[in-house]
Amino acid sequence: MIVLIGLMGSGKTTVGRTLAAKLNLKFADSDDAVEKTAKTSVREIFARDGEAVFRQLESQALVALCAGESAMVLAVAGGAIVAESNRELLQRNARCIVWLDAPTATLVLRTGRGRHRPLLDGDPVGSLNQMREDRGDIYQQLATHHIFTQSLSINAVVSEIIAKCELSLVDKVVK
Repeated sequence: MIVLIGLMGSGKTTVGRTLAAKLNLKFADSDDAVEKTAKTSVREIFARDGEAVFRQLESQALVALCAGESAMVLAVAGGAIVAESNRELLQRNARCIVWLDAPTATLVLRTGRGRHRPLLDGDPVGSLNQMREDRGDIYQQLATHHIFTQSLSINAVVSEIIAKCELSLVDKVVK
């Protein structure tokens, strides 16, 4: 399992889909898994039930995703790594964990006001800066590799992941 972590807008989903296609692997996104299970959007879960309920659903989704096929690329929602149990789960199941990173200004341009991003409502710059401050050390400790995506194309990021994680385009990627 190749795990992609990072703040909103860092490219986890876009890069993850491209990486999975190039390696002929399954792709999963933890936010999509939460929405499928809850049968509603991340934004609606936050509005109706609050962040704590969303984080519970997120942890459950990660457990289910990690229990499935190990030959996959998994884009993990930015805040999922805050929970120690999620970090331990990812470390046990991942072949490599790649932190995709970009400056806050780039993240703001990439995110806009998306349906998955209720935490950016109001003050996206301030929110992302706070998230970076709160999560930066966790990303650094968890990641086996750190890639700055700002000036790279999607294909360049994918190539860098393949090189850094020593992935083969022929063999299936397993634990």
